[in-house]
Amino acid sequence: MKDKILTQILNLKVGLKELLPIALPIFISQAIDVVMVFSDRFFLAQLGKEELAATLSGGMILYVFSTLIVGMLGQITSLVGQYRGAGFMHKAIQTVHQGIFISIVIGFLFVFFSKEFAPLLLDFFGHELSLSTKELEYYSILSFSIVTVSIRTSLASFFVGVERTKIVTLAAFVAVVINLPLTYVLVFGEFGFPKLGIQGAALGTVVAGLFPIIILTIKFYSKEFRIKFKTNTIIKLKTDIMYKLLRYGLPSGIEMSANVSGFLFFTMVMYSYSGDVAAATTIVLNWDMVCFVPLLGIGQAVSGQVGKYLGEKNRQSALRSAYSALCFGWIYSICITITYFTLNYYLVKLFMPLGGVYSFQNVAVYAEAMLKISCLYFLFDSTYSILGGILKGSGDTIWPMFISNIMMWACAIFVYHLKNNYGFGPLISWWALTAMVLCLGILYFRRFLQKKWLDRLMIN
Repeated sequence: MKDKILTQILNLKVGLKELLPIALPIFISQAIDVVMVFSDRFFLAQLGKEELAATLSGGMILYVFSTLIVGMLGQITSLVGQYRGAGFMHKAIQTVHQGIFISIVIGFLFVFFSKEFAPLLLDFFGHELSLSTKELEYYSILSFSIVTVSIRTSLASFFVGVERTKIVTLAAFVAVVINLPLTYVLVFGEFGFPKLGIQGAALGTVVAGLFPIIILTIKFYSKEFRIKFKTNTIIKLKTDIMYKLLRYGLPSGIEMSANVSGFLFFTMVMYSYSGDVAAATTIVLNWDMVCFVPLLGIGQAVSGQVGKYLGEKNRQSALRSAYSALCFGWIYSICITITYFTLNYYLVKLFMPLGGVYSFQNVAVYAEAMLKISCLYFLFDSTYSILGGILKGSGDTIWPMFISNIMMWACAIFVYHLKNNYGFGPLISWWALTAMVLCLGILYFRRFLQKKWLDRLMIN
């Protein structure tokens, strides 16, 4: 019995040694991205609670449209991993090319449609005029990020698939170095720049998003990568590879987009309670976003690893990587839960406006209560997100799409009725969200334990 336990511990250590060098740069890259969003919201919190709240709702509208493409293109990591494991590197490069085609064509279409959709959505939820005006000002510029984020995802997914993730970190770092000072001067009108307020925050994000694309493209076509990975392959439409990307990536994209749209629906309901609740929701979700980043890094890294090992037909190593990622996620989530509970007051107070622009007391009451409730679901949230990466790495994308979408939308509609038909308050709605995340974590873990994903392969 002791020998079996020691063997399992050694397997986990080996798995973590393989996983963490790949996951850490992804984590840092995404953490840097979060710094950009976090700083935008911190700057705008100094202007007013409408500006603070508008960054979340405007950002969520962006995610509804961008995640359909980004979720699909994220499958490039798994496909590249499997092609690489099977020795078909030229097909891995062609997969990236198909992602670029999708990014440009569908990306610009989504920019147009999302701008038409945003006012209709805000009218449906009856947001206060002062809030909806700021939301539309922000999104009218931010919408162009759909294209830049999609192209960046296509290139970054390749580097993750070939386990060269440091360049992804460098690209993100350059973006934040440009974004922070640019956003500051555009929001507040410093150093001769015009004072653009919330529009300045959106413009700074869009401009900064161009630089990672430039850096990743230069590296993709560098001499090292042209020799080792044949990245100078002629760019052309390959229907067979495009079919695989759509076949396995589209369910992931639909899953992410429908989940985000369901979460947007939930967020809009929370915003419709009052300006105080809207600001409190933004603060809590901002911290959730910050804390969730390492889980996304682990999920992406293990997706590429699982794809590679399954391409090599090495089921045991794929399983070892999966368990290592899951254990790391659980340990991390416990640390975050303790932080949420013990530093609750200080996490909320950080967003208090320095000049006393608006009353923060009611905002803090709601935010502190919601953070405490969030302590109950973070463990299950980590389970759901990491197992999602594992299942997608094998090509098991349809089941997660149906389950997560059904659960998210059921929760959103339930909360809508709780508020509008029964008059329940915002904390009850937050409890409903917590219950949904708990159920998702349990269902994904059950799917993982069945181990059917070990027998899947996308490149057959």
